[in-house]
Amino acid sequence: MTDIDTLHHTADPVDTDLVMTLVGADAIQFLQGQTTADFENAQLGAVRFAAFCNPKGRVIADVLAVIVSAEHVMMRGRKAVMAALAVHLKPYLSFSKSTLTESDWSIACRTVSAAQQQPEHTALVHYDADAILAVEIPRGDNIIECWQASASATPSHTTAVLPLAEVDMMTARARVEPDTMGAYLPQDLNYDLNGTVSFTKGCYTGQEIVARLHYRGTPKRRLYRALIEETLDDTLDAIAPGARLSNATNRAVGSVVNRASQGDVQQVLIELTPEAASDSVLLGKPECTLTAIQACYDETDQSTSPR
Repeated sequence: MTDIDTLHHTADPVDTDLVMTLVGADAIQFLQGQTTADFENAQLGAVRFAAFCNPKGRVIADVLAVIVSAEHVMMRGRKAVMAALAVHLKPYLSFSKSTLTESDWSIACRTVSAAQQQPEHTALVHYDADAILAVEIPRGDNIIECWQASASATPSHTTAVLPLAEVDMMTARARVEPDTMGAYLPQDLNYDLNGTVSFTKGCYTGQEIVARLHYRGTPKRRLYRALIEETLDDTLDAIAPGARLSNATNRAVGSVVNRASQGDVQQVLIELTPEAASDSVLLGKPECTLTAIQACYDETDQSTSPR
């Protein structure tokens, strides 16, 4: 059986990523009121994983944000998702002293030596005079995610390039795809466990729903890794974000969140009912069986236990 922890795979994201900039006097305040993350009193260079939710508490976009200055925040997300997010935020931005614009920056992940690893949650911003050339963000395990202006040179200390999709899979960082916008609660994607959701900040869109589940309920689904080792041409297309997962009695137990490929083997992040993880989990027609299912959260996490 393939070792899920050492599997190297080719990037197979549904959509490419891009970097957008939010600039203006209200930039930090705007994100504080619109996202699940706490941006208040954040230091310059601070890194935040954040989610935008709809009024029902469903995630419509996930971003990785870097605070460049008190009036300048850069955010990376799926290209099509970010385009839809910009449309969604337009009415709110009209009342804010900030503007959201798209950039043509490139995005890649690279390995570095342990001595070159940056402090956690802190980005390194490279300048040429007042112009930003690159932003380097630690992703753990000696991996740096680099956003780079099209005209800038590649940092010389890098040793190997990794696809962003591979790093997201390795770190169990669930991504919202165009077909899953508004499909998941933050808890379905473990966003409440990995720092994407703050439960000590003020209100944001969907906050009441997310907080009620955290304090008074039990998440019905959690994030897992799994493998699909036998894929035919007619089933490969079925391994798509949002694809239904079922048990042996054809009861829905979850869905595909993201995937990455290595030849005929597909590694997937899935959101799944915890009780289904120890049983057969099936995808598509003809059915494929998911193997090597592993929880992406601490098994002793109390939020998965009935209350």
